[in-house]
Amino acid sequence: MAANETGKTAVITGAGGGIGRALAHALAAQGVALVLADKDADALRRVHGELAHHPQAIAMLPTDVAQAAQVEQLCARSFELLGRVDLLFNNAGVLATGACWELDAAVFERVLNVNLWSVIHSLRVFVPRMAAQGSGHIVNIASMAGLAVGPWLAPYTVSKQGVVALSEGLAMELQAAGLPLKVSVACPGPVATGIALDLPAGAQSGVGGMNQALRASIAQGMPAATMARHILDGVCAGDFWILPHAEAAAAAQARANGIASGKAPAFAV
Repeated sequence: MAANETGKTAVITGAGGGIGRALAHALAAQGVALVLADKDADALRRVHGELAHHPQAIAMLPTDVAQAAQVEQLCARSFELLGRVDLLFNNAGVLATGACWELDAAVFERVLNVNLWSVIHSLRVFVPRMAAQGSGHIVNIASMAGLAVGPWLAPYTVSKQGVVALSEGLAMELQAAGLPLKVSVACPGPVATGIALDLPAGAQSGVGGMNQALRASIAQGMPAATMARHILDGVCAGDFWILPHAEAAAAAQARANGIASGKAPAFAV
């Protein structure tokens, strides 16, 4: 592997596409040495090939982040290859829709394992080693769904709200322990990725209608490269909250106001 000219290093999960791929391109352009992780080995190889012209070390490690043992291996290999991990991007994510009482338990398990448990697994192994090296920044990619609630998105919403709460707790616990690590949580609105491509089509109303609306909204969303720039700008500024879409902050405020006033959730047609 080539030498790392800048001394900066990063690990990115979900690096085979979408925001993860965009982060990989942006960081590689800055001369950051990378470990790229994704369950899809073919997608990972494509991204690795796209970055082959960069002189610094860029490694790919096929990883199922839903499996604690594989995340442990990712951590060990990352430190072995890079020497240190300055930036950790917990980015892997999947989406599922449907009425919460109709979805199979396996659907909930898959979304929670990839979106939330992967972050828990990651923190358990990366935080001690990053703390021991004396610095580091952990960036958890959540969603606008981590701040607001809508119908037919229960697995995804529960997972992303868990990521937000976990990030908040982590930041406070690191401060309380006097550990020299920073934390950010990104809560984007629609970003043009492939996360909704596999959602089933259906009727114009209910779940089917929402799936169609989701696909359209995401297809027209912020380019992943633009999102990556917002995230890296937030990291550079040391921000905890990274909210690239104004509607995410507005939705969080509206929800907080509703909770404070005792207003019950209501379905808006």
